[in-house]
Amino acid sequence: MLKKFKAISSVWRKKKAPQYERQAVSIGGKIYLLRELTDEDIKSLILLQKKVYAGNLPWTRSAFLSEFVSPLPHLYLCAAFDEEIIAFCGCRIQGNDGHITNVAVLPEFQGAGVGSYLLNELESFSVANNCETMSLEVRLSNRDAQRLYRKLGFVSRAIKKGYYDESNEDALDMVKYLNE
Repeated sequence: MLKKFKAISSVWRKKKAPQYERQAVSIGGKIYLLRELTDEDIKSLILLQKKVYAGNLPWTRSAFLSEFVSPLPHLYLCAAFDEEIIAFCGCRIQGNDGHITNVAVLPEFQGAGVGSYLLNELESFSVANNCETMSLEVRLSNRDAQRLYRKLGFVSRAIKKGYYDESNEDALDMVKYLNE
């Protein structure tokens, strides 16, 4: 058992070449550092989720690790302000779809354009990977996020009943057609 764990953990620890060049960007008059996430960021991501989701953790440490080493093309980005991660989002390429796996922005930075900027970066990644669509799920109760996604060109596709395990809440499945 210990040998199996060591083999798996060595895969997690391997450093891959970054796909995304870190950059400083100005959004709403503030300078943010955008960069690719690594397994070293997971503790910060868990703390950020607790603040965004009222103590709940949609993604665990193992979920992040699993995604970061996935053989599927993927990109997980964060925005940092004053050296603190204030937002992150991720995209996994599945066939011809760039699926947004998660988006989280600290409440005090919501509405400042950071989430939109990150999603636009993931759209560029999806286009570069020959995707025809981007998709995501959002809680039916999260009207602010739905408004943002519609503003960015996403449209409603279906309702997924009981999608969220912890609350059994329904999700709105949304899609953006990239070739239009």
